[in-house]
Amino acid sequence: MVTKNDICFSIAMLFACWFAVTGVVWVYWIALVVAYPFGIASFFMWRALKKDRKKRNVAIPVILLAGLVASVSVLIYLVLGNR
Repeated sequence: MVTKNDICFSIAMLFACWFAVTGVVWVYWIALVVAYPFGIASFFMWRALKKDRKKRNVAIPVILLAGLVASVSVLIYLVLGNR
C-alpha cells in the first residue's frame, strides 16, 4: 500500500535531484528560477517527513546539501574568476 509519506518522499527526492543537477547552471542567473524553487520545496517536504522517522529520509538533506555546495561553489567561481 502506497502511503502519503511514500509519495511525498518520492517527490522530495525527485525535487532534490533536480536541484542538485540544475543548481550549477548560473548562466543568466537561471539557477534562481529553475533550481532553487525545487530545492526549497524539497526541503520543506523533508521537514514534513522528519516525523516519519524512516532511515530513507536521510538521503534528501544529503542531496540538498551537496547541490547547495556545488551551486554556491560554481557561483563563487564565476563571480571571482571573471576578474
